[in-house]
Amino acid sequence: MGCSTCSWDDSGSSAKLNQFPAAKWEDVATVCPGCSSPCRAGYSHNNGDGTFTDVSKESEIAGSLGKAWGVVATDINNDGLMDPICGERYGCQLSFANRGKGRFEEIGLQADVAYNAEGQSRSGMGCDSADFNEDGWMDLFVANINEEIYSPSIKTIATKHSKTKLWTLGIGMATRSMSGWGLKFLDYDNDGNLDLFLANGHPDDLIEEVYSGVKYSEPLMLFQNTGTAFQNVSQQSGPVFAKSFSSRGLAIGDFNNDGAVDVLISVNDGAPVLLRNNNVGKNHWLGVRLIGKNQIRTRSGPALPTRQAILKRNRMKVGGGSFLSSHDPRIVLGTGKQSKITWLEVRWPQPSGAVERFTGSPHRSLHHDCGGDRQMGSRYWCRLRLAAKTFH
Repeated sequence: MGCSTCSWDDSGSSAKLNQFPAAKWEDVATVCPGCSSPCRAGYSHNNGDGTFTDVSKESEIAGSLGKAWGVVATDINNDGLMDPICGERYGCQLSFANRGKGRFEEIGLQADVAYNAEGQSRSGMGCDSADFNEDGWMDLFVANINEEIYSPSIKTIATKHSKTKLWTLGIGMATRSMSGWGLKFLDYDNDGNLDLFLANGHPDDLIEEVYSGVKYSEPLMLFQNTGTAFQNVSQQSGPVFAKSFSSRGLAIGDFNNDGAVDVLISVNDGAPVLLRNNNVGKNHWLGVRLIGKNQIRTRSGPALPTRQAILKRNRMKVGGGSFLSSHDPRIVLGTGKQSKITWLEVRWPQPSGAVERFTGSPHRSLHHDCGGDRQMGSRYWCRLRLAAKTFH
């Protein structure tokens, strides 16, 4: 057996990082992934003493079989509890709703994310979650193998997602022949809208001998969020986008601390590719590091609502995301041309559900720490809201 990916999150609301190693597969998957049998997902509880306890059966996660290649921990129903979402290879996408007290319910079918619009399974690999349309609900995005079409799901009600057509979003035609692995929502130009970066590459190094229109090495792709759709801006974003790679993992982080989020890509049988973001100084930004006293220092999930006279944005620090990658725990909040932030609000997860508001946040700083008191419970993730006002 083997495990392809996992996420670390405080889904038990215990202020300790638990491990969700997604699903496993049989050894034959290394030769023929589609031939392997699905296996149960796993869930390990952090005992707080450097050891873990396998609670896969007790949490009811072990009852769901799959072959997960990507996993992201998000909050799909705004109840303050982390919900693991799996990108499944050759199977239905699994969505685990956290019911509290260490219990999970698989609701992929009810949430309308298990299969595509034709009722067919997909070969999901990389996945991520973000509120990219700013309606207050966390959306999902899963990259699939070629001709299966990448899968965005926009949240509409508490347990239901709608499969917005990629053609409407502007992603469908551009990615139809691609096979996506690493992917991440990020605000590369700090205009306040979440953009999308995709790392592609077909899993079969002999695919070109079978299909003339499909390549083993594929280009990187960058889509800019215009507010109503995603525009492919790859060609004007640098010469690296004219090259092709057998890409796999993709991680984001501001490695040079200039406020422009950079990208690191792992390449199958090749050297990693580090991309420095040169969009520096064009828009304003605020860097946030979430730290709770006597709690986990790196957390996924807090919500960061931000408000401005013109711009109002919500962000969640999710756990995991992409494919076989770990990201910079800091969050860079782009505010566009708005030079002042009125307030920054941090909504911590359950069991506390506490809300903190910070005012007078300095722009262009990666050292604005947001931390709570000792009674706020779990700190591994929270929601962020930002409010900024224009000053003349």
